[in-house]
Amino acid sequence: MTRALDHSRHRRCDLLPGKEPPPPDGWRMTPSAIGLLWAKGDDLDEPAPPHLYGFPDDWFYYLPTGDGSGYGGIRAFPLPNPSKLPTERLKDYALFQRLLLSLRDFAHARSAITFVREDVDFKATYNLAELRRFQCYETTLIVSYCRPFSESSGGIPRLSYKTLGVKLSPFVRALHENLIDKRNRIFAHSDVSHVEYSMPVVMHSNDQQGQPFTVLFPPRFREGTLLTEAEFEQVSVLVNDVSNAVMHTVQAMHGYFADRLPSTKLDFG
Repeated sequence: MTRALDHSRHRRCDLLPGKEPPPPDGWRMTPSAIGLLWAKGDDLDEPAPPHLYGFPDDWFYYLPTGDGSGYGGIRAFPLPNPSKLPTERLKDYALFQRLLLSLRDFAHARSAITFVREDVDFKATYNLAELRRFQCYETTLIVSYCRPFSESSGGIPRLSYKTLGVKLSPFVRALHENLIDKRNRIFAHSDVSHVEYSMPVVMHSNDQQGQPFTVLFPPRFREGTLLTEAEFEQVSVLVNDVSNAVMHTVQAMHGYFADRLPSTKLDFG
């Protein structure tokens, strides 16, 4: 059970590296289930509970907007600043095309996340048809997320976080590579060493004339989602963040290709 936070004894602190504000008198920074907090009194001696869904400490952020005010949330990585990317990268039309296509891929992944949230209770028991439907959602989620990072024909480069100006933490790097591995071995291809199934069984019998015959009873496969609830929530944060990063980058790039694209005039008057 999670205790309600006593806001008289806890305050959110700024998690941006190098921008932590000085602690108020009698307060000290301490981890908590919602990130880093200023805490005081006996609360400093209490062990911090684990974060919900296994989110690491550096996913929690808080941005002050004034004296005693601010906003925060959860993110897998800070939104990159496209203005810091090399000009030649911003002028790369093939990369621009890749990013445009990626918007569709990540939109499909986000829709799959919505379907899972609406339909799946990770603690419930379901029939076979429902389990297969859930795995269809998960297949769409993982294949759609991984598609931009895969090779394509037509001279379109694969996407990388480095291209977007994003430096992944070890935790996020492992999460990303786990999705790529699942895509390659299970969801886009069938690796016999990774697809879970029972061995087929040969059934022996005799027909009405007493002649022996055999029938193969096919294998039973693991159905349902392969991601745990915690992994699913971690992936949902990652998908949202990379989608936002791509959108910011195409906005920064499009001015170089305005003469190639359809245009219209906006009248705000």
